[in-house]
Amino acid sequence: MKIDISLIAKSLFFSLPALFLSGILLAGRAEAKSAGFVGLENDSGVWWFKSPEGNPFLSLGFNHIEPVYWQSPNNEAYVRKTYGPELFLPDGSIRAGSPAAEKWARKVAANFQDWGFNTFGFHNPLLQCLHAADPASYYVVELGVRYPWGWNMSRSELTRAFKKRPMDIFGDAFVAEAGADAEKLVKPRAEDPQVLGYAYTDGPPWTVKDDEDAAMLSNLTPAERTLHPWVLSLMSLPADAKGKQAWIALMKERYPSAEKAGETYGCKVVDWDGLASNTVWALISDKAKAETDSIAFLEKILRQWYEVRKKAIRRYDTVHLILGDKLNMNRDWKYPEQLARCLRLMKDYVDVINIQYYAPFAEQHSALDFLYKESGKPVLAGDTACNPLWEDNPVENTAFYAKLGATYADHLTNLFSLPYFIGWHHCGYMRGLRTAYVNALKQGDQKTIDFHVRSKHTYREGFVSEFEEPIDALVAPLRKAARNCEKLHRASGDVR
Repeated sequence: MKIDISLIAKSLFFSLPALFLSGILLAGRAEAKSAGFVGLENDSGVWWFKSPEGNPFLSLGFNHIEPVYWQSPNNEAYVRKTYGPELFLPDGSIRAGSPAAEKWARKVAANFQDWGFNTFGFHNPLLQCLHAADPASYYVVELGVRYPWGWNMSRSELTRAFKKRPMDIFGDAFVAEAGADAEKLVKPRAEDPQVLGYAYTDGPPWTVKDDEDAAMLSNLTPAERTLHPWVLSLMSLPADAKGKQAWIALMKERYPSAEKAGETYGCKVVDWDGLASNTVWALISDKAKAETDSIAFLEKILRQWYEVRKKAIRRYDTVHLILGDKLNMNRDWKYPEQLARCLRLMKDYVDVINIQYYAPFAEQHSALDFLYKESGKPVLAGDTACNPLWEDNPVENTAFYAKLGATYADHLTNLFSLPYFIGWHHCGYMRGLRTAYVNALKQGDQKTIDFHVRSKHTYREGFVSEFEEPIDALVAPLRKAARNCEKLHRASGDVR
């Protein structure tokens, strides 16, 4: 039985004049897609993206096709000679609409087509020239909302970050920011068939990794060691803040009185106003109750995060997929109980489980099975590599790249043999100098320079050199594997 969960036909949502206008705009583009949109399909237990024309496909993409890698000290002369000075604006971004930008886009698109890739993923400029150069490709729209966390912060780092920027997710400012973000990025693309979906980047720290450094952990208060940093941050807001009011509402559900609630947190209060006015929490008198309170409130935070963002997107676009957060599986998989709770809540607000994961297949397999089992959603590796970091190696080191290419070919083959795995977007396209290393060179930061050189991580992982030469020893096995993925995936069978 074939279950088609593709998004509802456009005619149910738009007027005939809008359809007519859209047809005019699309008709002039070479190889333009039909007026449909990317959806999802489950065919006998095997998941696929579904093209605007209704055909199943898998998403293979690259991230970080960023202009910064065309402006490194070691290739800026080559870029200027190849494209001319008009490629970049003064701020370093690509000069959209220029002949130089179109030439640059055609070179990138040619590699995509040659290698069998079809998606521009995360951290790529939303440039019309890039998408027009490869009209058969798709692209991820990466939504940006202000947030205080880093992608892999520990408990102590998160605690400091949320103290500086509490981010009241229940407040009017967050709702307004999500709405403005959607108006800017979603509204103009609501009728673009090339959109793979809308995604959030570097998902919130729903799971928390304790510090490996015992000294750092010992510096935290009992409350900081027990409560989720975001929960503690909202508890610490003034009484009239909506986040604080949401926490008080939960306390009223869980405790018979404010006095009893206060006892858990080592503070004496006589009424709910007194509890709400408290903005400093350091002690924990009942660790077990405080932990369950934290879990319960974090679930409310999580639901608010997804409800607000989904509503903002759907205000302007009712048809494209919502790809959701780029969940950090290198951290989250270490805490399966926390992760499972999150998946059960978020699955109502996203169409796929979108992850970032840097590990070989043998490590990823059980985690990916877990994601599918807990969510029932197909999995997109939106930011990934089979090795966390490649050591710097010159392009001439064909033995290194041939071995790496074989590893990647096996990696793709194994991943797409999973019936729920529908997309793989690599964390890097060009072997360019890393931004942090380049900044250190400019600033004369010798400590950072030495760190990158010593660890042999001055370059980002990539499949073309800094002079845009495909690294053939790496690309050849990758190309072959990419073109075999659909056949392998179709044969993967039903695991339900």
